[in-house]
Amino acid sequence: MDQPSIGWTLSELAEIVGGELCGPADLRIAQPVPAGDDCPEGITFAESPKYLAIVEATDVGAVLVKLDEANCNKPHIRCQSPREAFGRLLAITWRDLPLVEGMHATAIVSPDAKIDAGSSVGPFCVIEGGTHVRTGAKIHAFCYVGEQCRIGEGAKLYPRVTLYRDVRIGDRSIIHAGTVLGADGFGYFWDSSRHRKVPQVGGVRIEDDCEIGALTAIDRATAGNTRIGKGVKIDNLVQIAHNVEVGQDTVLAGQAGVGGSSKLGARNFVAGQVGIKDHVTITDDVTLAAKTAATADILEPGAYWGALVPRKSGLEKRIQVALSELPELQKRVLRLEAEIAELRGKA
Repeated sequence: MDQPSIGWTLSELAEIVGGELCGPADLRIAQPVPAGDDCPEGITFAESPKYLAIVEATDVGAVLVKLDEANCNKPHIRCQSPREAFGRLLAITWRDLPLVEGMHATAIVSPDAKIDAGSSVGPFCVIEGGTHVRTGAKIHAFCYVGEQCRIGEGAKLYPRVTLYRDVRIGDRSIIHAGTVLGADGFGYFWDSSRHRKVPQVGGVRIEDDCEIGALTAIDRATAGNTRIGKGVKIDNLVQIAHNVEVGQDTVLAGQAGVGGSSKLGARNFVAGQVGIKDHVTITDDVTLAAKTAATADILEPGAYWGALVPRKSGLEKRIQVALSELPELQKRVLRLEAEIAELRGKA
């Protein structure tokens, strides 16, 4: 991690996180670092003896620890929640990509587009007619925004984001580099001789406070809208098909895929490489463990895990344990069959 040009004394950081200073007040700290890093101007955190031992073995400058920690030999700050305090330090050292307010001279903007004051349009962006970019929105270099799109207040489109026509981005939502919103849904029908394309004429609606990772694709609806609910967080490399609805505050991890017209409830957690079949309904408060294939509706909240048909986690774990014992069980069955056959022969 490169050294930033900013820094603080340990006493200043203690005040920022609301913690108790234990060490030299004037110790200079330049950046937060992960546990195990040797940066003498870094600060990390430790919430357990295991991680404190890792930190003690390094040359890191300081550490955030719990209020009752009495065995730390490094300069430290005692605080209620070291993890939360570390998050505050990350927030004050975070730097966004540079983008000057206003419209860059190389941007190509339709005269029929509306760009509100206080928004930013970066180099080599293209914005088509009928689009509205609202106050505080930031569109970074090389983005394409198609016709009849809406970019909400304070929303961010990072470099090379592509919006086809009729895509709406809610306030404060963030779309990371290379993501494509509104490409055609995967719709074809077989006419007895070849696959024919079903026209995809709908749109995409991303509600407020969403974040969508890099290189993710969310397809336009066949008709109507593909909808991503308020506060949804989507990782890199996720595929959302046409007419999908994702409920509020749901999280989807990398390489998950959701088939067309499926409906995900609120506060779901979809782990990496989960596959959700088309036209599946999943209720609120469901967790799908990594690589689960949801091939049928899930109508009861809880945690599910399964390679073919999703089952409650507890049941699936018992099945997996039983599968590991199958070779021994087979030997026992064969032995019992031989004994039964021998007994029958003596009868």
